[in-house]
Amino acid sequence: MKRYALAVICAMTLSTSAIAQEGKTLTYADFQLVQTNWQMASDDSYLGSRAGCFETLVRLNSQLQLEPGLATAWKQVEPTVWEFTLRDGVKFQDGTPLTGDAVAGALNHLLTAEMPARPFSPKLIKSVEASGEKVVRITTRDPLVLLPAQLAAPNTTILSPAAYQGGAIDPVGHCTGPFEITEVKPKQYLKFKRNDNYWGGKPLLDGGKVVFIPDANTRMTQVRSGEADIARLIPAYAVKKLEGAQGIGLVQQRVPRVTELLLNNKKAPLNDIRVRQAIQAAIDGKAIAASVYEGLATAAASAFLPDDPWAPKGIAPVYDPERAKALLKEAGIQPGQLQLELLAYTSRSELKDVAAIIQAELGEIGIKVNVRVAEYTAIEPEMISGAYDMALMSRGYLTDVADPFGFLTADYSCGGSYNMSHYCSEEVDAQIKKASSLSEPQARYAIYAQLAKKIFDEAITVSVVNETSIDAVTEHVKNYKMHPLVYYLMTKDLTVE
Repeated sequence: MKRYALAVICAMTLSTSAIAQEGKTLTYADFQLVQTNWQMASDDSYLGSRAGCFETLVRLNSQLQLEPGLATAWKQVEPTVWEFTLRDGVKFQDGTPLTGDAVAGALNHLLTAEMPARPFSPKLIKSVEASGEKVVRITTRDPLVLLPAQLAAPNTTILSPAAYQGGAIDPVGHCTGPFEITEVKPKQYLKFKRNDNYWGGKPLLDGGKVVFIPDANTRMTQVRSGEADIARLIPAYAVKKLEGAQGIGLVQQRVPRVTELLLNNKKAPLNDIRVRQAIQAAIDGKAIAASVYEGLATAAASAFLPDDPWAPKGIAPVYDPERAKALLKEAGIQPGQLQLELLAYTSRSELKDVAAIIQAELGEIGIKVNVRVAEYTAIEPEMISGAYDMALMSRGYLTDVADPFGFLTADYSCGGSYNMSHYCSEEVDAQIKKASSLSEPQARYAIYAQLAKKIFDEAITVSVVNETSIDAVTEHVKNYKMHPLVYYLMTKDLTVE
C-alpha cells in the first residue's frame, strides 16, 4: 500500500516527544456533527472513532497498512470463511469483557440495521458467529480477500452489548477506546474523559471536547482565539490567513480524496455519452485547482491520484470547449436548449465556488445551469433516488475500505449503496467481483485501473481535482498526526503542554 506522506508547514514544530501532564484537556473543532443518533452506517461512526472512543477489530496505520486492533490475528480458513482471534484482557468501558458473543452481536446488529454499512452489508456478508470465547467466524457470500481491511472501517465498531437497545445505539460508557464519551449534544458538542483502564495503556490527556462547527470561518476563529486546539478541514483560501498566525501550525497532507461532478447517468439527456463527454470537456480542472484551491489541489482525470498503484495510465484532464460544443451538436442539442440543476453542499465550503465556475463554463458551451447549495442531508435523498441532474461531491475513495474495491463497489456497481451516478453495467460488476477474490494486489490493481479508465472514457463521473487536507493546530498540541483517512484523532499519546 502506498505511503501518504505527512507535511507540516509554517509557524511551529509538532513535537513527537511524549509530554505527559495530568489533568490536561483538549478541544478540537470538527465540521461534522452527530446526525443519525450513532447509526454505524453514517458518518457518526467516524466521529466516535476520531473522539477516541470507537474501536474496530483491525486498525489502519498512517501508511494504510493493517494492524491488530481488538483482534490480534485473522486467517481465511476457507474461501468464504474468516476467523478473527480477539485480544485478551479487553473490557468495554462498562466493565463487560470483550468476547466472541459480544463481537458477533455488534456485527450482526450492523447487518440487520435499516441502513447497513457499505463495507459490511448483507450483500457481502452471509453470517457472523462466535466460535468460542475469543474467536469470531465470519462467512462471506463470495470469496472476499479484503475482509480484514473492511473491518478496519469505523462503521464496524464494536460496542458493549448494552449499547444496542432495539434499533437505537448508545455509545456513552460502552466503547473500548482510550477515551469514554460522557455527554453528547448532537448539534453542538460531545465530551469525553480518559479511560484509565484502556488496554493499550493510560492516555496522556485527562479528556476533552469535540465542538461541531460546519462553518469553516468559525472553525478558524476558534483555533485563532484559543477556544479550540485543533481545527479540522481548513479551506485552501484560509491557508494564507493562518500561515503567519503566531502559535498556529498547519498540517497539510495529500489524501486519497477527489472533488467530483456526479452526473445522473439514467436521466436524459445525461444518459447520452456525448452529453456527458461534452460536460467533461467544458470543465477546466487546472483553473479550478489554481483559483478555488489556490494551488493546494491538482486537476484530476481520475478519482485516483496519479501515483497510486491502481491509477490508470495514459489519461489526462480534459479541457476543450470547442470539442464540447461539437459533441452537443452531434447529440442534437442546440445552444441554450439544455438546462440543468447543479447541487452542492455547505459543509465543504469550496464547493459553492466550484459550482459557480462550472456554471459559467457550461454556460460558455450553451448549457444553462442553476446552482442550488444546501446542507448535505437535504440533497442526499435526491441524489440517491435519482431525482437530480448533477451534483458536486468530495469523495474519499479509500474511506470505506483501504482498497478501491470498496469505492468501486459502492459507487459503480449496479446494486451499489452509494451509486449516485445511477450507472449499471454487468461487465463492470463482474470485474469488481473478480477483483474481490484476487489475493495478489497487482492483479486487483490492474482491474481497478481498467475500470477507472472506463469511468473517464465514458464520462460516467467527471473528476475535477484531487484534494489536499489541511488542519490547523496550536503550538500547545503534541504528538498530533493527521490520519490519511481521518479514522483517528484522539489517540492515547496525544497531549498538550
